[in-house]
Amino acid sequence: MKKILFFAGMLAILAACTNVKDPAVKEEGGMLKTDSVTDSIGIKEGKHDLTATIKIVAPVGNEALNKSITQFIMKAIDGKASVDSTDLKAIAHYFVTSKIEEFKKDVKEEEGPYDLPRTYFLEIGVSYENDKIITMNANHDVYLGGPHGSYIIDATTFNKADGKVIGNNILAQDKLADVKNQVTKQLQDFFKDMMGEDYEKDSPLKENGKEKIVELPENGIFIENDSAVFVYQQYEIAPYAFGIPSTKIALKDLKKNGWLEEEFAKTIE
Repeated sequence: MKKILFFAGMLAILAACTNVKDPAVKEEGGMLKTDSVTDSIGIKEGKHDLTATIKIVAPVGNEALNKSITQFIMKAIDGKASVDSTDLKAIAHYFVTSKIEEFKKDVKEEEGPYDLPRTYFLEIGVSYENDKIITMNANHDVYLGGPHGSYIIDATTFNKADGKVIGNNILAQDKLADVKNQVTKQLQDFFKDMMGEDYEKDSPLKENGKEKIVELPENGIFIENDSAVFVYQQYEIAPYAFGIPSTKIALKDLKKNGWLEEEFAKTIE
């Protein structure tokens, strides 16, 4: 039950996806307006149902921010140089058509009397925004015919004024060991709560029976609700059954402990 609640919690945190032109247009409260597009293809290939769906919601910012967010979107769809990156409809259609072609090739190579479907749902949007920063997320929900599907969460925070990425670079580089120790402690508490008395024997954070320090997430950190968020993908630090472990540290606490880069720390009240 705790695992189910964990997945539900992660989806609630990152599913709030709220689209790219110039100049910046703001709604009431300083939030950026958005453009959006949805595209989907579903076909039958032999015995297999193949489906690819994408939803993109992209903010309308200044030229620098638009460029950075476009790069984020193109990375999420694994876009090629031939795709018109200024056209959301073209981006969305490229994604669904290319995925269907991949699926068609995949099922042709599959041996045996199987009829397992292939599905890919990608949702790209805004998970957090204030007057200075905006966080984009890309959530990949994929099933490729195996024993279970996979879920990938990728998120990046941008400075709205210049489009620059705000991630691991906000941390004081000479204090990374302290940050890792704190993240490890919080993840230990998470796994202890999930596993109960089984933690001491089967903790995924132990190596040769000893607790190990967890590295920062491979995809970096992002900001949401005035906290730095540390999200670990499936298999990154724990088996599939543990889902997508995550933890967060309030920016004010990072600043209080001296763990923020000096200039960024000045922006935190």
